Amino acid sequence: MKLIEIIISILIGLMSSACGAPVSSGSGSNTSDVMEVSQMEIIIDVNDNKLTAALADSTAAKELAEKLKAEPVTVTLNEYGGFEKVGDLPWSLTKTDEQLSTEPCDIMLYQGNQMTIFYNSNSWSYTKLGHIENTTQEELKALFGEGDVTVTLSLK
Repeated sequence: MKLIEIIISILIGLMSSACGAPVSSGSGSNTSDVMEVSQMEIIIDVNDNKLTAALADSTAAKELAEKLKAEPVTVTLNEYGGFEKVGDLPWSLTKTDEQLSTEPCDIMLYQGNQMTIFYNSNSWSYTKLGHIENTTQEELKALFGEGDVTVTLSLK
């Protein structure tokens, strides 16, 4: 009976197109206490709109939160592939890449020094950083617009 409940739960999660899904921890978690991020959130300021993202339970997300404690960071995100915006971070973070299928509003670390925000889906090897909450795929696409966009990340 429990297996059926798990399968139904997975299917319901896959059918959701909203960006408010909870962040899964993934296997890239680290038990060292760089910073407790289980309830930590960041603010993503894009075109004078503030989005809230829950941080993943990963070493890279903990390091990102530590960096943002010192000061906000601005990143230029470039359009890539019609499904994501990607930009260089000013520093590298610990990557614990695993093959993942992304969903809209996922925030991933790519190659250790690039941040990717997805407004559509993709499958590749990433380290999970977080997930934008309470925003639909359509809202995110409208906020990002066409081409490059500049975002400022800060700790909530």
